[in-house]
Amino acid sequence: MKRYCILTFVLLCLASITFAQGLRHSVCVVKPELSDADKMFMGDYALYIARAGMTGASRAITGYKSGESFGSGVVVEQNGKKYVLTNLHVVGYAEQATLVFQLHEKNVRYPHCKVVNAGSTDLAAIELPAGSEMIALPVYNGTIEEDISIVAAGFPELAGKPSWQMTRGIISNAHVDLDSREHATRIIQHTASIDPGSSGGPLLLKNEAGRYEILGVNTWKAFYREGVGLAIGKEDVQAFIASLGSPSKEARAELEPLHSLSGEEWLYVFRQLPDSIRQRIKETDWHLPFDQALMTLAIRDSLVAANNGIGAKHYKKSSTHVVTDMECNNQFRIVYDNYLGKNQQVGIQFGHDWGGYVPTGLEVTSFLLDPPTGSAKPLYAGVLFGVYLGGQVPIAVGTHILVPNVTQSAKAGPLITGSFGGSYAITTDTRIGLNWYIPAGSCHFVAGLHYDMNWLWTETALNSTPYTTTKLGSTTFNQFLQHGIGVNIGVAW
Repeated sequence: MKRYCILTFVLLCLASITFAQGLRHSVCVVKPELSDADKMFMGDYALYIARAGMTGASRAITGYKSGESFGSGVVVEQNGKKYVLTNLHVVGYAEQATLVFQLHEKNVRYPHCKVVNAGSTDLAAIELPAGSEMIALPVYNGTIEEDISIVAAGFPELAGKPSWQMTRGIISNAHVDLDSREHATRIIQHTASIDPGSSGGPLLLKNEAGRYEILGVNTWKAFYREGVGLAIGKEDVQAFIASLGSPSKEARAELEPLHSLSGEEWLYVFRQLPDSIRQRIKETDWHLPFDQALMTLAIRDSLVAANNGIGAKHYKKSSTHVVTDMECNNQFRIVYDNYLGKNQQVGIQFGHDWGGYVPTGLEVTSFLLDPPTGSAKPLYAGVLFGVYLGGQVPIAVGTHILVPNVTQSAKAGPLITGSFGGSYAITTDTRIGLNWYIPAGSCHFVAGLHYDMNWLWTETALNSTPYTTTKLGSTTFNQFLQHGIGVNIGVAW
């Protein structure tokens, strides 16, 4: 009897090892393959989609562009051919993918496998090479009910790399109703742990014979709730597998409308749409990150068609045009003014461009007045603190932006003449200038030239002759009028 129990235990262990090893023959890592041209196209759009306020889509596009994105997949069979079933958002817009099966003794890689089908739900299929020894799993045909035990398998990220993971849980909701997901007729909610990288991996049930069957494809995780994984149910999975081998749209065919526009031109089109429509596009659910960009063009075309083509030029970005939004609205600049050799000022400005047309901000300036040659008068210096307000019209010229502007500042601060001496200065500057914005990644380098007319009031008679004097009580103020030119350099983000 004792020997029988030991033998039974050994056989169960061996069976468990066999099933686990067999599951590794059925679940794999999916890595989309993109050409350099595709990566350049996506890098261009990622920047401008982020500037449109769609940061989630931008991050997803950047993941495809980096070539480091991956997900999971499971082997299925249809009409004698083997395919890896995964999520459409895992392969994205790739025409090919690398499949990696991490077996206990080795890794088996299948590079350049063709993406053959992309469904209306978030599903895609990749064809395995003929003769592959990987094991296809069947789809469960029974009724899915709450509280049954399930297993999620896949390759979530660990230390930046895909790592095999099997987790257990139960079905917590056999039929989740999400109205916003119009294509997914059934979604299963479960408690098995899934993480980024698990997308495309199978949700499994072990049958009476101890074999795994597919209940669904893990697709979403509710990060704001504990133990909530969501999988596309077996009904959609079965329908999708049945379609394998039949003609279907290519995963990336619908991107063609975007290839005729640069990311900057697309952003211009997006910003010409009414505010309510732009907000609706941002809030629309999507399977793939370019869906919102494509929706922008579709709405533009419908608006032009409804207007019988009138106003189509409204959406065409010319090489030279007024910029409706500066995008990089925060400013930090160093400003230098020279008042015809009599006075020099160096200051820093930190400000913001409201809508691109109204610059405001804070300014701190130090100024220096050189004594006339041979004069015994002291060198005067001071520190001024103040604010500025202005107006400008940004004009795009190619990829650069020229900004004619007028600003008015008001500043005050102490004079330093060897000692503070209680003396102070008040000044106001009128600057008329032209700034040049040069794209530098996610920000702009700024350089500018301006004319400055400066009014300066002080109790002290400085090294130059006052324009006029004003008496206030017992105090006489010297008023100076100065003209000069200046330059500024800085960064906008």
